[in-house]
Amino acid sequence: DGSITYELVTERYNSDLANILGNLVSRTMAMAKKYFSSKVSYKGSFFKEEAELKNALELMKENVRKHMDSLHVGDAIEDIIIALRRANKYIDETTPWALAKDENKKTRLATVLYNLLESIRISSIMLEPFMPQTMPEIWKRIGAGAEETSWESIHQFGGLKADTTVGEGAPLFPRINIEKELEELASVA
Repeated sequence: DGSITYELVTERYNSDLANILGNLVSRTMAMAKKYFSSKVSYKGSFFKEEAELKNALELMKENVRKHMDSLHVGDAIEDIIIALRRANKYIDETTPWALAKDENKKTRLATVLYNLLESIRISSIMLEPFMPQTMPEIWKRIGAGAEETSWESIHQFGGLKADTTVGEGAPLFPRINIEKELEELASVA
């Protein structure tokens, strides 16, 4: 039970989809293009930040399963959003733009970008039942094939092929101007 308004739905769209998921995908694709000409290779080094990111993804999978088993769909989606927030925080912690300035840190930079792609891959597989048309577009952008986007593939961090070429595209979730939309709705009514 709850109150659903156009304003609340739009705010949630802008915060969760545009800002968190859409921005994560966009930033990751832009960094992959800028620093590696859109070709990201897995280098396999793990630091504290990677362990925390991986733990957040494991917790997400466990919590989503529990919430779906008890038919708490909204809570399951929120768990995915929490993991995506953690991936955005990982960008701030690892500062890829600073790593890119030091040629000796290219391996670390490649690891950071690969881990972001993996976070996007796993989270988007978990979101696919709720957004079946948008998630394949994300998979295309991160260079993930059918094997890498199967439900079974979420059980392995590092399931994205070692060398992946990422793509680009229009913003997945363009921000909605609430005031403008409300004005347009009022003019129709």
